[in-house]
Amino acid sequence: MTYPARLLARTSARLSPCMMAVCTLMLALPLAGCGMNEYAKNSLARKNITVDAQKPVPHCYGYGCAKRVDIGLTGEDWMRVGAIMTPAPRNAAEERDKIKAAVALFEQIMGERAQTGTDKSGTFRHMNAPGNQQDCVDESLNTTIYLTLLSQKNLLVFHSIEGPTVRLPLIHAGGWPHQTATITETASGQVYAVDSWFHDNGYPPEIIPMEEWKDGWKPQKILQNQG
Repeated sequence: MTYPARLLARTSARLSPCMMAVCTLMLALPLAGCGMNEYAKNSLARKNITVDAQKPVPHCYGYGCAKRVDIGLTGEDWMRVGAIMTPAPRNAAEERDKIKAAVALFEQIMGERAQTGTDKSGTFRHMNAPGNQQDCVDESLNTTIYLTLLSQKNLLVFHSIEGPTVRLPLIHAGGWPHQTATITETASGQVYAVDSWFHDNGYPPEIIPMEEWKDGWKPQKILQNQG
């Protein structure tokens, strides 16, 4: 057993589901020799998640995707998503703004049907909050699913979908391990975090250059629902 694996085994009992999943992902990263688009698929496959825009959509909750439900999207749902993504963006920055709005809408739709609409920002402050709460693993997987749906519907022009990535306090800034969905701007190769964990359910995610996110970036204001 390698030293990182021994360290993870010794500390696993003290880690939250979010930390455990993030550390496991970190150990797996050096083994990923395929392209990141393929890694995005593998990240979902490791949770036995298959995304098909023509079928019910998997939805993770319960910390570390411990619980999952498949939710059907209606034609009206897709009309609402399409309305956000049209007219087509003129550049990558406009597309990122549309991605924010689309992910927020997906969260609102899925949250209502999966009863995760009361999900609160972050992880630790709301572990005992009522309803079905989500940690960064749930959030990053769900956001990757939403991004994959947009790609399958040919609604993304300037970005490709990548696998979730992590930041660890021993390597990057920040107090706790954390995981996010990611996209790459195809023209420049710039990678962005698409992080829906910071705010309550249904708010737009933060889309931040990966270098800033890895350096411990967090929003100045946390957006929270009333009640």
